[in-house]
Amino acid sequence: MAVIGSGISGLTAAWVLARDAEVTLFEAQPRCGGHAHTHELAARRGGTDVVGVDSGFIVHNDRTYPTLLRLFAELGVRTQESDMSMSVCCEGCGLEYAGAKGLKGLFATPGALVSPRYLRLLAEVTRFHRLARAELARGVADGQTLGEFLGAAGFSRYFVAHFMVPLVAAVWSCPPDVALDYPVGYLLAFLDHHGMLTVFGSPTWRTVTGGSARYVEAVTARLPSVRLGVPVRAITRNSDGVLVRDDADRVEQFDAAVIATHPNQALSILDQPTADEIEILGALRYSINHTVLHTDTSLLPRRRGARASWNYRMPSCTVQSDEVLVSYDLNRLQRLDGSTDRRFVVTLGGGTRVDPGQVIATMLYDHPQYSPEFRAAQQRLHTLGDHRVAFAGAYHGWGFHEDGAVSGVVAAERLGGSWSGAVPPLLRPAGNVA
Repeated sequence: MAVIGSGISGLTAAWVLARDAEVTLFEAQPRCGGHAHTHELAARRGGTDVVGVDSGFIVHNDRTYPTLLRLFAELGVRTQESDMSMSVCCEGCGLEYAGAKGLKGLFATPGALVSPRYLRLLAEVTRFHRLARAELARGVADGQTLGEFLGAAGFSRYFVAHFMVPLVAAVWSCPPDVALDYPVGYLLAFLDHHGMLTVFGSPTWRTVTGGSARYVEAVTARLPSVRLGVPVRAITRNSDGVLVRDDADRVEQFDAAVIATHPNQALSILDQPTADEIEILGALRYSINHTVLHTDTSLLPRRRGARASWNYRMPSCTVQSDEVLVSYDLNRLQRLDGSTDRRFVVTLGGGTRVDPGQVIATMLYDHPQYSPEFRAAQQRLHTLGDHRVAFAGAYHGWGFHEDGAVSGVVAAERLGGSWSGAVPPLLRPAGNVA
């Protein structure tokens, strides 16, 4: 069996298939993991101890990640509790506030307690939660966008700009100017599923101890063949399975292949793709996020009471940028304060704002850009593939690590693999069948 791509989807597919078959894992990059990207850095200035710092996948939770949790359990991967909180900083009006940090976080900005529009925003958060749950209970109209939903319900522009857009843009790493175009039913279902439509009762969020590379290493160490830095150029279906041609023009026959890449990459390596593959995979658009790992704390809110794990920054109250600007405080998220005297931050977008002297690494990460068209194509993904080729990727679901893991299991099962009991039916990607 061949598995193309070593992100969470490919790794999970390979893990399941390797129980009963010989698996060869192809990865175009010099490292495995995809968004599971750990940097081994000096823990203390001038010291020799290192700390694993993540710049992609960082957190999961104990409620809505059952497939990932089973994988971690089988691999013996240790995890620890994370600090999940979010702040918003607006350079236009000066507002800074943080959720999940109590009254100190909510009223970190002087004067916020007597600001009518901010007090209305807080009231509208509760109203949004209540209305969203009611809409989900009776069914949200197909094709309705978040912007249409909020407009019809009469939410204030201040609430939309300073709460709703930051929430969507930060969670999905999407450009703020497209956040309101997200399909509202799909978005509300995600928020509800993750306990984000209530003030209380959120799941416990966790992070991999030592960095996400620990689970990647645990999977790949158990696979018979892992080929790093070997891009696949073509997959040709034939009567015996598939022919895989790599970048060095080496051609090998395999019984079947899981293509666990982004949709556009999958389409580019398929020899003679079907009309449905072209139409469906071609409709799944992604955004590219320029990402910087650094130690420049000026990207965090100025007021310490407003600092959180996720820190969203707005250049103004009204103009929505075409690039998300959110900074993750890794010391909070990964509980690093006891093991380092440095402050590690990952910033998506706004790389020019980071002090060049404090940059550690720069990366490009792609994220699904959900829209009604994306959702329509996504619902047809289960029609693609056969006993020779199966597709996997977080794009089959909400775009997160659990979605990738679930899609990997489903793809492996389609090619004859078995991981009995791994994926409860309600958590399978929408439209997919085993």
